[in-house]
Amino acid sequence: MGTIWTPNLADFNGPKYQQLTSAIEAAIQSGEIGLQQKLPPQRRLADVLGVTVGTVTRAYALAEQRGYVEAKVGDGTYVKSHLTADTSQQVNLATCQPPLGDQTSTLSDILADLAKEPAKLTELMGYHANPLNHHQRVFHRWLTYQGISHHPEQILFTHGAQQGIFTLLNSLLQPGEVLLHEAHCYPGIKVAATQLNINHFGIPLISEGVDLEALTTLVKQHQPKAIYLTLNNQNPTCIQYSMAQRIALLDLAVEHQFYIIEDDVNYCLPEEWHLPLWQQAQQRSEAASRQVVYLSSLSKRFGGGLRQGFMLLPTSIMANVKLALHSQCWMVSPLNVEIAARVITSGKLSGERDTLIRARQQRCKAVFNDLRLKHRWRGLNGWIQMPTPIKAHHLVTALAAKGILVRNGDDFDNHDNYVRISIGGVVNDTVFEQILQEIKHCITNLQHSTYSVV
Repeated sequence: MGTIWTPNLADFNGPKYQQLTSAIEAAIQSGEIGLQQKLPPQRRLADVLGVTVGTVTRAYALAEQRGYVEAKVGDGTYVKSHLTADTSQQVNLATCQPPLGDQTSTLSDILADLAKEPAKLTELMGYHANPLNHHQRVFHRWLTYQGISHHPEQILFTHGAQQGIFTLLNSLLQPGEVLLHEAHCYPGIKVAATQLNINHFGIPLISEGVDLEALTTLVKQHQPKAIYLTLNNQNPTCIQYSMAQRIALLDLAVEHQFYIIEDDVNYCLPEEWHLPLWQQAQQRSEAASRQVVYLSSLSKRFGGGLRQGFMLLPTSIMANVKLALHSQCWMVSPLNVEIAARVITSGKLSGERDTLIRARQQRCKAVFNDLRLKHRWRGLNGWIQMPTPIKAHHLVTALAAKGILVRNGDDFDNHDNYVRISIGGVVNDTVFEQILQEIKHCITNLQHSTYSVV
């Protein structure tokens, strides 16, 4: 380190030692401080930052506890040598995942605190057929704060939203019965339906949601037991259902007695998110409230590895859904739910990622506006239509050859020449900008090719 590394602590939150720890982690993740590099001597860094030596000592110790650095007796503190896999510049824009920021440090702190509570660990290590009351209360307070009305007893936890989907289909439909879903949708719903021998059909999409006329025809023709919808952020198209659509869907569900499985797993920025259909159903009528199931998870908000899903269920179907869940696993891990509950109460479920995602969205919009392409963005995803003569699979293949992964619209049964790009899978903003320019360059080259062949 030629000149002493001097972070700007004002960029980070918390007490001084936590600000310094966060600055160390950010510098390591961005590559500003390299692997095996020695951190500045504590007294010298304290003088430069205008803090006490004790503050620097505490920050270095916390960074070591979190696994970023190691202290060598008599020699100083060094960045660990085996962080390459954690800090490498990722180019996976095919998987919808939140960008990695303070999640690692948040989890590290939670696990360290939990390790000091043997009575709590003893409780969590036991068998519990039903969710623990204090876990339901934490999720209840959090959902209520967002404006979602419910009783704590209506919350059921799952190991991710996919288990929730499978559990709901298993409890609500019999083999041979019909599920409707959006024509272009998350492939996992079809996998679950096929596994359970449930017939399923796609509903055409329009800019406001599903084509209501087509839906009405399908409902009369097939008499479905349930329909699966992603109303706030449709995957992959980034459509958000209008209020008129939502009311019409509730009326249809009551009239024809089918359940609406509302999947709100896909992340939205705060200004993009709308109250779920579950809440509108509660306000509309008692009959409507009995026809809507709300499904979500923390995967797109905090991290896919946490695998914490949850459902809000009408009381009338709670027993059957619990039985279906119990048939898959003896119980949902209380330890996992405890960690999720502590993430929520820490106030770091979203951290500072909203600001990062918002900025990346704006950069993407500017780039694709410049290319004059049809595109739509919401949350972590963008849905972009390729112009003639480019074929979507040509772009996917060309980018893959450069180590950049994006999704072809064909993966979602959409054959209108779209690709889906997810903006969370890159740690460093500088790298993200480079990748975005590489995508732009690749599209431009393909447009100018006489034959669009890869």
